[in-house]
Amino acid sequence: MGDVTKIYAGPGIFVWGIDEDGEEETDAITIDLTQGGITFQTQTTYFEPTVDQFGTAPVKSIATGTTGTINFETPDMDFEKVVSFNPNADKVVDGTTPTKIKYEVYGLAGKELPRKRAVIKPVGVTDPSRFIYIESCAVKFDMNAGFLLDNNLRFTISAAAYPSTDPTKYGLLYTWGDITATA
Repeated sequence: MGDVTKIYAGPGIFVWGIDEDGEEETDAITIDLTQGGITFQTQTTYFEPTVDQFGTAPVKSIATGTTGTINFETPDMDFEKVVSFNPNADKVVDGTTPTKIKYEVYGLAGKELPRKRAVIKPVGVTDPSRFIYIESCAVKFDMNAGFLLDNNLRFTISAAAYPSTDPTKYGLLYTWGDITATA
C-alpha cells in the first residue's frame, strides 16, 4: 500500500556545479528563487520495428537514447551567474570607473555550452534521498524582459541533461537520491 507521508510538494533550488560527493564546487551557481516551480523531465526515443505480417503495428520497442530537461523561471536577475554558464555573455568593467559595469549577450552560433553536474533539491530539505543529481548539465538561458505593471523581469532557464561521457559514470543521466551511496 502507498505511503501518504511520502507525498511531497514545495519549491526547489537548482545548483549548477556539484562535485562527485554532492557538495557545491567553489564556482557553483545557485538559483534559489523561482516562479512557477522547477520541472525535470526525461525524453527517451525508441526504434519500433514492424513486420509485414502485423502491418504498421510495432513488434517491440528498443530504446535509442535518453536526455532530460530542467525548466524554470527565476526573478534572480544576477547577470554574474549568466556569464558563468553562457559562452555568449560577457561582463565589461569600465577601465576608468570600475563601478560602471555592463553585460553584453551576443547571438553568435557555434559556441558549445559548458556542462557540469547539477542538483535539484527541495527548499528546506537536507535529506539527499529527495535530491535529483543531473550528471552532465548544460544551462540554456533566455531573457524574459517584460516591463509590466503586474509582473516582474525574469530569466527563463531550460537546462539540458545529457548522458555522461566520463568513463566512471558512462551513460549516467541522473541520480535520484544520495549520490554518495555505493554498491
